[in-house]
Amino acid sequence: MSGYFDVHRGDWDAIYSARVGSLRWKMNRRFRKAVLGRMAFTLEAFSDIAGHTVLDVGCGTGELGIRLAEQGAARVVGIDSAAEMVRTATEHAGRRGVAGKCTFIHGDFMTHRFDGPFTYTAALGVMDYVADAAAFLHRMWSLTERRMSVSFPQSVPPRSWMRRVWHGLHGSKIHYYDGSDLERLPAGLSPVHTRVHTMPGSDRTHVLVCDKQAVPVG
Repeated sequence: MSGYFDVHRGDWDAIYSARVGSLRWKMNRRFRKAVLGRMAFTLEAFSDIAGHTVLDVGCGTGELGIRLAEQGAARVVGIDSAAEMVRTATEHAGRRGVAGKCTFIHGDFMTHRFDGPFTYTAALGVMDYVADAAAFLHRMWSLTERRMSVSFPQSVPPRSWMRRVWHGLHGSKIHYYDGSDLERLPAGLSPVHTRVHTMPGSDRTHVLVCDKQAVPVG
């Protein structure tokens, strides 16, 4: 799967970097609403980031972590299995003046030894490709001090059918989740509070936020 994202790194990067008003910019806002929405929602959920640390699992080209660094995060660690994604994230952090706060790692999240835990943890656009969601979330939770934000795609035909075919041709399997999964998966974590934000559309996505401790408001 990492090879697929190495090849298509530019497509993912363009979701955030395409010139405003360009055809690609318009297409992303038409067909990638959930990608942009889950980012905006997580930035809001992590609004108390100043002076704190964050782990971005499946960081891709680093947009979430870099924005959090720009908003005052003390330290950002991102990890991704695609080497080209990590290389691009590192370049972006340098270009945007937050290289000193950001470390992007090429590796396997489930086996990498982190020097955490982290105040906040996130995994956006990752659970689509995770075979054992429960084990993955437990690993994230063990590295979370305050709040965790994770996105889960829901099957909406025919788009979800086409995704399954496309990724099957590239050697990967797509996983979808429904309401029962969003109740079952966090139950094993025993969070003090959970909430789910749903973004409708052909790329319908749920963002699950779990709190390990109370998060200051304002």
